[in-house]
Amino acid sequence: MRRGTLTLLFLIILLAAGAAYVVFWPTAAANGGKPLYGVNNPFTLHQGLDLQGGVRVLLNPANGENPTDENMATARDLIEQRVNKGLGVNEPVVRTQTTLNGQKSIVVELPGYNSGNQQADIANLLRTGKLEFWNTGSTPLQNGDTLDPAQFAADNNGSDKALFVGNDLDPNSLGVSQDQQTSKYVIAFGMRGDAVGRLSTYTAQNVGKYMTITLDRKVISSAVIQSQLPGNGVIQGNFTVDEANQLVQLLKIGALPISFTIASESTVGATLGQDSINKSLIAGAIGLGIVVFFMLVYYRLPGFLADIALVLYSLITFAIFKMIGVTMSLAGIAGFILSIGMAVDANVLIFERVKEELRDGRLLASAIDIGWKRAWPSIRDSNISTMITCAVLYVFGTNFGATIIVGFATTLFLGVAISMFTAITVTRTFLNLLVPTGVINHPALFGLPAGSISAAPLARRNSTV
Repeated sequence: MRRGTLTLLFLIILLAAGAAYVVFWPTAAANGGKPLYGVNNPFTLHQGLDLQGGVRVLLNPANGENPTDENMATARDLIEQRVNKGLGVNEPVVRTQTTLNGQKSIVVELPGYNSGNQQADIANLLRTGKLEFWNTGSTPLQNGDTLDPAQFAADNNGSDKALFVGNDLDPNSLGVSQDQQTSKYVIAFGMRGDAVGRLSTYTAQNVGKYMTITLDRKVISSAVIQSQLPGNGVIQGNFTVDEANQLVQLLKIGALPISFTIASESTVGATLGQDSINKSLIAGAIGLGIVVFFMLVYYRLPGFLADIALVLYSLITFAIFKMIGVTMSLAGIAGFILSIGMAVDANVLIFERVKEELRDGRLLASAIDIGWKRAWPSIRDSNISTMITCAVLYVFGTNFGATIIVGFATTLFLGVAISMFTAITVTRTFLNLLVPTGVINHPALFGLPAGSISAAPLARRNSTV
């Protein structure tokens, strides 16, 4: 047996064991909240929107605005924070995209978000969240009224600028409490930086006047200043506890730099997602079964080894998907299934070359080496071409918001890369294990006619005498 073959076999067994652990060992959540035998598997498979259902929303800048890329990136980050902190959705997808006509937008995908008041929650995500404090003099405003700064310019020394804005608030000071006298929920706030002194000075000079607080120019509180505020106070309004908590989260995260409108919204039901999963599993099992059967019937013993390598390939690929957090979608599953067929392509090229060398009278060890070397250029070029195509699809899908293409390209790229490893290392190692076994004396095990292997070495020896 060749030097290093047993070492490679040992490493392959370790790799298979590790992959099996990642794929099959139950997580704590699947085992009643406790790790099985104290061993925790932290890796889970993330399902995309089309598998577990949810909501997909396309957001366009309001009023035909053409924001900068920096503002779009900032808005994307803020919306993602609102989703993570406010909706409790696992693995949300929030990304910017630009269409061919230059339209900038943000795509929000919320997998598993199939319950609750979806319309209200999505509308809350779109709130610009611009908090402003105004001096409305002796005029109280009703909650929900729209404030026109020009109407109160005289009370603000001719200025239509707000006294304070959301950025003046200290995020750590924000919290929800309940007024002991009215039992209404209020929001406690505190200023930061020079706003502390400005609030104290302003309230001391304007006792008896109304200070109105607006969110996106909608009044949420309009109350009389009763005394000087030492840099902090409360926002009083007709809030429910949920509304107050949502407002606090909104203020902590910050205001969006631009306003958005919903260009499109689609909902995928969980039932459709489960049906898709079941059909995809059936399709994958049928595809894998056909490939395994073909290799076993046509290539016999090498085909059997290739089937083992193919199962190992599937195991390793699926484990890597879980480890790096690939979000599986229907398109991603299609890419994975397609890569299974491509994974065996390299084995076909190698086996055909090996059979040619055996017919030419070479010993098995030499036939494996030369067959692999002659097949390698074709394997390399075909796989690299596929990977380049995947890279182009990924860039296209990322830039133009085609998530289906992104998922397909990602899983196919990873599958092709891993298949090169299994074909080059795993299958070749298995073939090298056959060298000292004497299977060369049984042509049928290689799918060759009787006598096709033994006659060739004799003819070669006779030709050299």
